[in-house]
Amino acid sequence: MTNLPTKFARPRALSRFDRAVAGAIVVLIGAILLTIVLGDRVGVTLKRVTPLGSAHSTTAITLQFDEPMDRPTAEARLRTEPPLTGTVTWSGETLTFKPDAPLNPDAEYTVILERGARAQSGRETVSEFRYSFTVLQPRVAYLYPADNSPQNIWIVAADDPNSAQQLTTSPSGVYDFAVSPDGAKIAFSEYNSNGNMDIKLLDLDTGALLQLTNCLDATCSTPVWRPDGGMIVYERIDYNTGVEGVGASPVRLWTLDMTTYPPPTRPLFSDLQILGYNAQWSANGRRISLVDRGTSSILIYDFDTGEIVGIPTSTGTYGALSPDGLSIITSNVLLLEGAQARVKMQLVGLDGGILLDLSTGDDSIDEKRAQWRPDGSVLAISRDDPDAMGGTQIYLVDPTDASATMLTDDPLYASTFFYWNPAGTALAVQRLPLLDGGITDPLSRPEIWVVDIVSGDGLRLAHNGYLPRWIP
Repeated sequence: MTNLPTKFARPRALSRFDRAVAGAIVVLIGAILLTIVLGDRVGVTLKRVTPLGSAHSTTAITLQFDEPMDRPTAEARLRTEPPLTGTVTWSGETLTFKPDAPLNPDAEYTVILERGARAQSGRETVSEFRYSFTVLQPRVAYLYPADNSPQNIWIVAADDPNSAQQLTTSPSGVYDFAVSPDGAKIAFSEYNSNGNMDIKLLDLDTGALLQLTNCLDATCSTPVWRPDGGMIVYERIDYNTGVEGVGASPVRLWTLDMTTYPPPTRPLFSDLQILGYNAQWSANGRRISLVDRGTSSILIYDFDTGEIVGIPTSTGTYGALSPDGLSIITSNVLLLEGAQARVKMQLVGLDGGILLDLSTGDDSIDEKRAQWRPDGSVLAISRDDPDAMGGTQIYLVDPTDASATMLTDDPLYASTFFYWNPAGTALAVQRLPLLDGGITDPLSRPEIWVVDIVSGDGLRLAHNGYLPRWIP
């Protein structure tokens, strides 16, 4: 038999190993082709979720994916048990769900991400993901002691006076503080070695302490959080000790960008002629109000439009911006016969027009402080009323018709300062004991109370404390 040319030689039979390799190659090619057609639908995972274990009543729910998502498919598959309504926002691969109302204390919530949430690459979540957390009871933070220094921040459960514990151990003393919107951190101003003040940040979960400002030739105080927690506005006075003939600056508002670390700081306004203090945010963070003592007015700045509106006030000391940012409580001095003066409050629109006189018409009433309920439905106002027994008492006032109900009516206490809890169901109140007849006792010390706005019942939480704030 004639041998065939080499190039036409009969192929050699494949070994078992060769057949296995060839089969694997065929399968791999098929998988690649299927991926091209259908996309890789396996393996979208979550890198991080919060909260875990426990949460504050105002805590947002976050899910961080391992790659960019097709956002509508992820949002459509997110739910909670029990059901919650809220707003979804995104930052990169992180979904944040902010409930419309504070979560119920002691309640357990389960977060569920159903299968089928799709990434931009076509990959999907192939199984349901769920986790649960329990909501903490609200607490009250305050400064102690009122009659001595150094003052430090203390914290106490709203239903247990015996649970008080010290949070900070400042040797020089804490001047004031503000709790973050999610209840996880406290920003506070502390006296430094130069006798000025710096702003620091305390993490309530870890105890970590960070210094946010370096005010060696300035005083930095009175931090106020933006409602989303991404910014702090604070008051700053520069002393200019190295500049001859300049002297200390007026109070200006500065900002701390809390989305980066270390947080950069700069003036709130590029125009350094805009001065002010007592900053207050609207609930959506779009507007901020401040008192401009130089013009005896309240300025309202709109971050979306850059517009600044000035609202005149004869006291030049106070304003309470409504949660929707569309109106503000102002105070004005009413002069009476005999050189007597009373402070009256009004609800004013952004155009400067008076929407409502909040006083009852009795010129003898002197109004001192106002704060909006978080949902904007009610005002808490402190008043001195000669027809009521005792000193300063708190009234709940309807902002639509100025009808008022007395909340505190104890003639042995003056309720001088208060703060709403996030749910709008109670006030943390600073009260000062009085002698019979409503006379101030020079030996008395302020007390911290919680007062239920429906029943009016109160519970004393601390003695010799002041400046209460809620930790939601």
